[in-house]
Amino acid sequence: MKVIGIDGGATKVSGCVIEKLDHKTYTLAHPVVDIKYSDHQNFNPEFLPHPIDVQQNNEDVIDVEKRQGTVYVETVLKVVQLLAENEPFQVAIAMPGLKTNDGRGIRIMANGPRIPYFCDQIQKTLNLEHPIQRLESDADMCVWGEEYAENGAIRSVKNAYYLGGGTGTADGLKIKGNLIPFDDASNWIAKSIELKMSDGQSLETYTSMSGINTLRKSITDSEIGIVLGNLLFERISTIYSGWKNQFNLNRKLQMDHPFRCTLLDRIVIGQRLSPFLKSDDGMAIHQAMITELNQQCVGDTAISNHFLINGKFNPERIFMSDLRTAPIIGLGAKVWINQC
Repeated sequence: MKVIGIDGGATKVSGCVIEKLDHKTYTLAHPVVDIKYSDHQNFNPEFLPHPIDVQQNNEDVIDVEKRQGTVYVETVLKVVQLLAENEPFQVAIAMPGLKTNDGRGIRIMANGPRIPYFCDQIQKTLNLEHPIQRLESDADMCVWGEEYAENGAIRSVKNAYYLGGGTGTADGLKIKGNLIPFDDASNWIAKSIELKMSDGQSLETYTSMSGINTLRKSITDSEIGIVLGNLLFERISTIYSGWKNQFNLNRKLQMDHPFRCTLLDRIVIGQRLSPFLKSDDGMAIHQAMITELNQQCVGDTAISNHFLINGKFNPERIFMSDLRTAPIIGLGAKVWINQC
C-alpha cells in the first residue's frame, strides 16, 4: 500500500510517496512532484478572495470562487494520480485556511477560494479504500515532519516552538515530548496570524515571506527583526509563565496553563523564512532578531540562565531548518502511524 502526502499551498500543490524506515522515521520515496495552480487552463489570475469578515459571516460561495476552487481540487487530483500509478494507496492532504466543522472542507481562506466540500470532490474521482477523514493543518504537519523526518529539527528535543514562514505562517509546538496543535492550546497561546501590533498590523506580516517582502518597501530590516525577536520572546515567556498581553489580540487568553515553567530547548525556523534569514539579504533582519531576543531574555533569571551564555543568546537554542518537505513527510508519517 502506497502512502501519499499532498501539501496544498497558496500557489502550488506538492506531493510525494512517503516510505517508513522505522516506527519513528519516515522519508520521501522519490523527488517531490510540484504542480502550480496557474498551470491549469481554467486558473483565474485575477481572482481575489472575499474579505475575511465576509467569509466569517458564512456567506454563500459565489460562482467565481467555485470555478477557482475546482482548479485547486483538480490540481490536487492530478498530483495524486501521478503518484498513485494505478496502485492501491492512502492519501493525506494538508490545505491552508480554516476548516469546516467536519474538517473536510475549507470555510475561510486568506489567499484562495473557499472549498467547503473539498474532500467530497476529491473522493468523487478517486476510488479510495480508506476515505479521507479530514484535511490536515499545514502548520501541524510541518511539526510532524520535523519530528518524524530522519534529520527533523525537533525529534531530539522535548520542548520546541516551530515558526514556518512562506506565503503564510505555520506555528507549532512540542512540549514535554508531545506534539501539540495550536488549536488544542488556543485558550492560552495564539497563532501568529491572530496577534496584532498596536497599529493593527498582523504579526503574520512580519513572519511570512510574502509579508516581509511587502514590509521592506516601507520600513527598515532592523524594525522587522525587532518584531520577530519580540514574537519569539513572547513564545518563550507565554510557555514559561503565561500570556502577558505583549501584542493585541481580539480574544482573551488565560495565563495559567498545564505547561508553565517549561523552557524551550529549541526554536525552529523553517520553510522559506529559514534560507532567507541565513542569506546575505536577510542578515540584517536576523541580527536584529537575535539582538532583540538577547535583550528580552535578560529580565528573567530562569529564562536568562537557560537562553544566554555569557550574556549572549545561545545560538544552539535557534535552529534554521532546511526541511522544506516537512509537511509532506508529516502527512505520510501520520498515516503510517495511524495504521499501526
